[in-house]
Amino acid sequence: MLKNHPSEESRDHSNIRRDNQTPFLRRAGLYLGVAFELPGTILGGLVVGYFLDNYLGTSPWLLIVVTAIAFAGAFVRLVRWAKLFAHERDGSRGDKNNSAH
Repeated sequence: MLKNHPSEESRDHSNIRRDNQTPFLRRAGLYLGVAFELPGTILGGLVVGYFLDNYLGTSPWLLIVVTAIAFAGAFVRLVRWAKLFAHERDGSRGDKNNSAH
């Protein structure tokens, strides 16, 4: 007979691992993800803008533009996280999309 596709097996393992986690650990992991993702996005924009300005000699314009784009991206991610947390709080979280991506 045919064996299961490797992605199906890994999906089964991730479902088992997720089901074994306590709700506290799952929520703590989500909150830690938000805590690192949002400032990381903004700091990443600052670093990329700084190095582009140094390389191209356009100081401070690319730093400002790239940081503004990073702030906008962080805001979009924050809205998606807020929607995810609102759905989880309501208890209407579906299995088809349980991440904020």
